[in-house]
Amino acid sequence: MKTSSSAIALIAACSLAIGVFGMAHAEPAHQSHQAGLIGEDATLFRGGRTVQGLPKLVGIVNDARDITISDTSLTKGRYKIVVRDSTKRHNWRIYGPGVQKSTSVRGTGRWVWRVDLRRGIYTVVCDPHPTSMVFSFRVTKPG
Repeated sequence: MKTSSSAIALIAACSLAIGVFGMAHAEPAHQSHQAGLIGEDATLFRGGRTVQGLPKLVGIVNDARDITISDTSLTKGRYKIVVRDSTKRHNWRIYGPGVQKSTSVRGTGRWVWRVDLRRGIYTVVCDPHPTSMVFSFRVTKPG
């Protein structure tokens, strides 16, 4: 079978494009929580379009009974939430208008989600300790 030079050129161009746009290094996500994010800069590839600069929120839950999120003064919009769960006794769950995401109680690791926060109240809670490890915040409209 004879390979044409145009086919080789096309393969080379595609390989170069993948490397240039960072698609060769996909960001790991925990277990089945693949978020479709590429790289640490929260660049999304959707239908051939590139959307950059999602605001990043960091959630933490640990054995010291800390349950946090990096910012609670939020306006409606799309966000990248990265949760660092280092405990097998607690979990980190967020729920509110249009959002219901959770880490597992017995698992540890890093979860990455892409969410659309709407106006309203969101709650972050540890399911085994819902009265002592819980907080809420309000998402408002911009401006």
